[in-house]
Parts: sequence; C-alpha cells; structure tokens
Amino acid sequence: VSILLMGTIVAAVCSDPLVDAVDNFSTASNIPSLFVAFIILPFATSSEAVSALIFASRKRSRTSSLTYSAIYGSVTMSNILSLSVFLSLVYFRHLTWNFSAEVSVILLVCILMGLIASFRTTFPLWMCLVACMLYPFSLLLLYVLDD
Repeated sequence: VSILLMGTIVAAVCSDPLVDAVDNFSTASNIPSLFVAFIILPFATSSEAVSALIFASRKRSRTSSLTYSAIYGSVTMSNILSLSVFLSLVYFRHLTWNFSAEVSVILLVCILMGLIASFRTTFPLWMCLVACMLYPFSLLLLYVLDD
C-alpha cells in the first residue's frame, strides 16, 4: 500500500509537466491532444516494450508468454494508477465530469484483458492478435462514443 501511495504521489507531481508537454506538442504539431495522449504517449513512455522484444526474440512458448504477461501487467497497472489519480482529482477538486466515454473505454479494455489473462498461464499467438486488436477497437469506440 505504501508503494502504491508513493507511486500515486510521484504520478501526481509529474502529471502537470507531462500534461503541459502533451499540450505543447499537440499545439506545435496540429494533432489533437486526445490522440497524442492515447496514441503517441503510450509508445513513447513504454520501457516494457524493449524488454518485451528481448523476451520475444527467443521464440519459445514460455518466453512469449512472459512477454505477454509483462505487457499485460504494465498496461493494467498503468491504467489503474492513471485512472485512480484522475478520478481522485475529479472527486476531491469537484471538477466537471466530461470523461465518461474515455473512462468507459479504459475500463472495458482492462476488464476484457483481465478476464482473458486471468484464466491462462500460457498464451497462444491468437491471443496476441486479440490484444492488439483491442487498441484500434478502443480508439474507434472512443471516437463513436465522443460523437
């Protein structure tokens, strides 16, 4: 619990400069900030991608499963931490709530991946395709729900 609290504090302290950087980048590149936050930023901040590629290059079933587990754990913890900080800020500062579509999509993807990953210890290749397809599906669902 103390490590989670410390992580939450670090995320809260670092979130304001990150939001400013995303906003400045989206303004300078004429890309909407929503797409920068949901498409570019996850790739730029993913240190797990390098270790995942190293594990996957060994081309064995066990190491591929470890790769999937590492990515799954990283994404789940990142989403839960980010979402809890976000919801805490909205609640404690009595901010206006305009993020139902975004939060719903995040929760849907986390629940689907959690259900898939909780019933298996090794992951076949087709599960990778399901997981990879959830990303464009979530962006499409977000686009549909925002309109």
